[in-house]
Amino acid sequence: MNRSKFHISTISLIVILAAVIITAVLSLIFITGPVVVDNFVGPAELNPYPDGLNWLRRLLIYPGLILTISAIVIFLKSALSKNSAAADKILNYFILLAVICIGWLCTPYWANGLQYVFSSGTSSLYDPKSLIPYTDINVIWNGGAMLFFLLAFILILIPLAFAVIDSIKNGFDLKYIYAAGFYLLIFAAFRLTPYYGYWFMD
Repeated sequence: MNRSKFHISTISLIVILAAVIITAVLSLIFITGPVVVDNFVGPAELNPYPDGLNWLRRLLIYPGLILTISAIVIFLKSALSKNSAAADKILNYFILLAVICIGWLCTPYWANGLQYVFSSGTSSLYDPKSLIPYTDINVIWNGGAMLFFLLAFILILIPLAFAVIDSIKNGFDLKYIYAAGFYLLIFAAFRLTPYYGYWFMD
């Protein structure tokens, strides 16, 4: 069993993930109720935030978005580097998925207080197109979310196949166990975002 050390890119991604988790926890602490509904269906320009907390929500959401973009850049550099082993690249891939999940998808959900709504069932009053960050960067945020679902649940077989091939050729690396742990973190995050798919597709 290979017990190689973490690559510098992996350490960087873990630090980013930790920072993203902190912003997510702050969202859960400071947002104590759902965004106040004021006809929150339809065009975003017709639905301002009547509770006056749009500044706080942006303060909680945007660090996660920026950190996610930073994580993508670091991952791409490591993926294209010849100095990174296959296990490093695959581990980085799964850490990146966790960063995108928490920083790009879940934190906006929590910062808008939607857990207080959807924990009791579904609602069509909270159109994501009328909430931050969609009102600010619309298709960019939406496209990032769609990309995550593609990478995390459809194309996931690709890194898994590479992991199997690498294990056969070079022996099993503990990093694959760590990668599985980061992948499970995604499901743990979604456990705290009830009816996320229903809300996102609204």
